[in-house]
Parts: sequence; structure tokens; C-alpha cells
Amino acid sequence: MPAYKNIMEDIVEAKMNQMQETLNCCTCEQCRSDIVAYALNQLPPKYVATAKGEVYSKLYTLSVQHDADVMAALTQGAKLVAKNPRH
Repeated sequence: MPAYKNIMEDIVEAKMNQMQETLNCCTCEQCRSDIVAYALNQLPPKYVATAKGEVYSKLYTLSVQHDADVMAALTQGAKLVAKNPRH
């Protein structure tokens, strides 16, 4: 296992779980993966190499602006996937 991790993946997955019911789109694994991948491509990565770095980065992601950015990326991804589902 690498000594680094993009914690943005965990953050987007968690937000997707919270927002899934409100996105009004298919929730199959393919559509869900497409939405999360789209959102991750719109957001800056947050790589950490230590547990301390992970804590600091997660504290930053608690900001209102960051939360809004993640929600916007997921919403846009859901709209695109709903128009062109691959399932």
C-alpha cells in the first residue's frame, strides 16, 4: 500500500452517500461511480502522507465553501449521468 492517499476520494464518497436521495438520478453502481469520478475530476486532489496530514486536510474540508464545491461537483455529475447513463 502506498504511503500517500488522496483524501478527496473519501470526502466525495461520504458526500455522495449523504446526497444520493436528493440527486434524482439512478443509484446503480455504474451511475454512482460515474458521478463520483466526474466530481473528483472537477475538484483539486488532497494528498496526504501521514495521519497528522490527513487530520489537517480534513479540518480544511469542513469549510462551507469546500462543502459547497463538493456538492456542486456531485450535482453537475448527476445531471450529466442522468442525461447519458451507461448502465
